[in-house]
Amino acid sequence: MKKILKNLQPSIRSYLGDAFCFSIINDWAFDSGWVYDKYIHLEYTSFDRQIKYADYDYYDFAANEGVFIKSFIEYPYAYCTEEIICRQVMNMLGHNEYCFALWDESVVVNHLYQGTESAVYEHGCFVYGYDSEEKIFYTQGYIRSEKWEHYTIPFDVFYKAVSYCSEKGEIALIGYKVKNNYEWKFDYEKMKEEINLYSERARLPVMSDNYDSHTVIHFFSNLTVGEAIHYPSVYCIYEHKALFEKRIKYLLAHGYIENNGVMELAAEVRKSSRKVLLMVIRYNSSMEKELLDIIYKEVKRMSDIEKELLSKIDFIV
Repeated sequence: MKKILKNLQPSIRSYLGDAFCFSIINDWAFDSGWVYDKYIHLEYTSFDRQIKYADYDYYDFAANEGVFIKSFIEYPYAYCTEEIICRQVMNMLGHNEYCFALWDESVVVNHLYQGTESAVYEHGCFVYGYDSEEKIFYTQGYIRSEKWEHYTIPFDVFYKAVSYCSEKGEIALIGYKVKNNYEWKFDYEKMKEEINLYSERARLPVMSDNYDSHTVIHFFSNLTVGEAIHYPSVYCIYEHKALFEKRIKYLLAHGYIENNGVMELAAEVRKSSRKVLLMVIRYNSSMEKELLDIIYKEVKRMSDIEKELLSKIDFIV
């Protein structure tokens, strides 16, 4: 038997928790406008020098939104077998429930790419389908490259990966199922309040906080020459600007804001962020010190254009 649940290309995928869930809800979230009052704020966390969406954690997707019904299953390690765990995952999928777990991704990388990595790399996995005859699960994620990709993982490899840590005492599986009666709606007042807050912060001195437009300046000001730049943070910047452009387009289409050049400015911010992203990819492969100055100049340019954009957003109602 073969079953593959709905699986879309996620528009928000800087970090796994968001990517997994948007692969389920991407169409509903964007078509309804639901996403546009969310993912507005960014945060620079100085302890790890990374950028993330403020208020949205890695693996606890939209905790207060109520999008998903979640199930939590823990099997005592002493009683686990490949058959028991794989059958449980298939049962979950059979009830239209996606499966999230933690696994040793080194096991998966070694299988896919004939590697010999021995160090444990604990990471999230997401299963959206299976083929019981071929004895494979359908999964997705960032396994080795920076690209979002889909993989088929044999049952025995999957079990070896999720059973990597007997010291935990159990193997935990978390099910995700979208609520049938969930109301996909856009909260205009909430969005307007958050955009106004974003604009207020942009007018404050850069060193005043680690949020929103200041996050980008803080991130690039704290780079260390010779160290790779954290790619998910830079992709998060690009993704945030791409989403901002889509949000502006949505607001214009529904008559929420004045059409006074904001679309062109939003597009320019998104293009600038993509330019930064491409230069970071180049820097990470070459470590050319001169590139850092060029990147920082483009970051400042992007920040200035965004401030102009924010100053022109004029809400009609």
